[in-house]
Amino acid sequence: MDQETLKKLEKSIENLKDKSARIYFIVQDTKGNAKASLSYIYKMALTLKRNGFNPIMLQEKPDYTGVESWLGEDFMTELPHKSIEGQNLEISPEDFIIVPELYGFIMPQLEKLPCAKIVLCQSYDYMLETLQPGQTWAQLGFHRCITTSELQKDYISNIMKGVKFDIIEPVISDKFRKQVLPPKPIIAIHTRDHRDTLTLIKSFYLKFPQYRWITFRDLR
Repeated sequence: MDQETLKKLEKSIENLKDKSARIYFIVQDTKGNAKASLSYIYKMALTLKRNGFNPIMLQEKPDYTGVESWLGEDFMTELPHKSIEGQNLEISPEDFIIVPELYGFIMPQLEKLPCAKIVLCQSYDYMLETLQPGQTWAQLGFHRCITTSELQKDYISNIMKGVKFDIIEPVISDKFRKQVLPPKPIIAIHTRDHRDTLTLIKSFYLKFPQYRWITFRDLR
């Protein structure tokens, strides 16, 4: 091994140890619309940032709407953002690039990159949508996958061979907590004729006036 290669290797090891290696997350522009899968990525990246790592959010185009309006200002101010379009990204062997399963169409473009490449699969429904028939992640240089549950891992591993899996479950917000009072019952009702629905609801209220606080929902 020549001295120049040895120095580069030592630098890569140093960057991994001091957490300065770049962790690129490819993110979708939802044009300001809230999306749980994007929230999951941003929360993961912000956790890494606050623990001393170096995450970078990769957007497709320079005019990125961002998530400030629905996820919070911290996610845009604390996390650096870069555009794929029109920029030469710095990629080193110690870096990581994390690609959502829906972005299978860009995996061939990343195949030759010298960094670690990871698929982030939150929904197996989309993992084959942008791949060619017979094409696998491993063939494109993606040998690791992060997913959200043991059930998803079991399903994906039966299809995508040659891939190692890690499970990171989504964080449940404090907004979702057990109610102190019993929930108000809503009765779903569906009939062929809307008149029959109205007749059933009105008849119920007439026969059981003590239950007028119960709500019906027409499933038309």
